[in-house]
Order: sequence, then C-alpha cells, then structure tokens
Amino acid sequence: MAGTRPDVVAAMRACRLWRGASTEAIERLASSARVTDATRGTVLVTEGEPAVRFGVVVAGKARVCHVQADGRTVVLETVESGGAFAAVSALAGGRYPATVEAATPVTIAWVEPASVFTMLETEPHVLRSLVADLAARVVDLTSVVQTLALDVPERLARYLFQRSLAVGEATPEGLRVPLGMTKSELAASLGTVPETLSRAFARLRDDGVITVRGSEVVVHDVGALARLGSRYEE
Repeated sequence: MAGTRPDVVAAMRACRLWRGASTEAIERLASSARVTDATRGTVLVTEGEPAVRFGVVVAGKARVCHVQADGRTVVLETVESGGAFAAVSALAGGRYPATVEAATPVTIAWVEPASVFTMLETEPHVLRSLVADLAARVVDLTSVVQTLALDVPERLARYLFQRSLAVGEATPEGLRVPLGMTKSELAASLGTVPETLSRAFARLRDDGVITVRGSEVVVHDVGALARLGSRYEE
C-alpha cells in the first residue's frame, strides 16, 4: 500500500507466521503495524505484563530472556529480521511469559492480534502455517527446558554438537565451528555465567574433545559431544 515502508513489508513477508498469505494481505498487515526504533538494551516487552500485541523484527536483533530467582538471565531465543516474538501470548490473550530486549539497535513492527484474525477471516488457508509455526515454538521451548536440566558442560556440549551439525567445516584437525555469538552471550543463552562457562570449555578441552580458538572451536570428537549433550553413555 502507498506509504508503507518497504523494509516493513519485506519483514512481514519473511515472517513464518503467515506463510502463504497473499501480497495484498501482507501489505495490509504491514500498513496496520506501528513501527518503532529502539537502542540496544531497551526493554521491548516485560515479563508478566498483559500481552496486547507482538513484535516482528524489521532490522537488528531482539533477545527473549527470563530472569531466574538467583538473578541470572537465561536467553531463550534471539530474534532477527523477519522473526516474531511474543506472538503466542498475544494471540492467546495472556501475559508475556518472558522479557524481550533489544540486543542491538532495532526496528520493530508491532502487530495487534485483531489484524491477524482479520487476515485469517479473508485467507483461512494461512491458519495452517500459523499453527505450524506456533507448534514449532513450543517444541523449541521444550528443547530449551531440556537443555537447562543438564549441567553446564553438558549444555555446552549439546550446543556445540548442534552447531557442528549446522555450520561445522571439516579441516585436517577436526570440525571448525564458529560459536555464533560472544562467550558472554553464550553463557546467558546456556543459563550460566562466563566464569562457569570458561570452566566447561576447559573441561571439554582437557578431555581432548575440543580446542578453543577465540570465537571458534575445533571439534575433535563429535560423538563425545553428542553423548555428553544427551547424557548417553555407551
């Protein structure tokens, strides 16, 4: 629609929630969204508040996190351009289950649930992709909960094993695996602190499973990572 920002339309088009929606429906959704900019560290959504809307990241990154009783922050998810956050709670009419903050300077398109429901009335076939995406989010959250049940070396092993499968590059020494984030960010995503994470890296290194090289590791024994990350012993 005339006057709608192209970057907002592009982010809406990339969002998996309404995959298969027509160009006209996506443009209507984009035109109804309220677009805001925020600096790094800005709290976008506060855990426990009524979920009256959800966000689609247009540019930058947002971090979904939960503060534990001991004050530690667990990063549940990092959302980039085209990704949505707080959609489940907003569409269900509940409360935000986690806090969302800007991990970088971000541009957010805020979507009202009523706009999505209107889309579904005119394009009911989109409901299938909506349900599939929301179900996938539940599966992802279950994986996070399972990971937090492990001790820190096991959480790290699970993360490195998954990264090995996704982006590992074969070298004569082993699989070269970029961490994908800073070690402080990785500590938060694993629900721990940098000092404990460093000890977990040291344990895997001393056991000959990995070699740590700055922002990447060389994995010498992928099987060991898989066994440790799943608590499976042969």
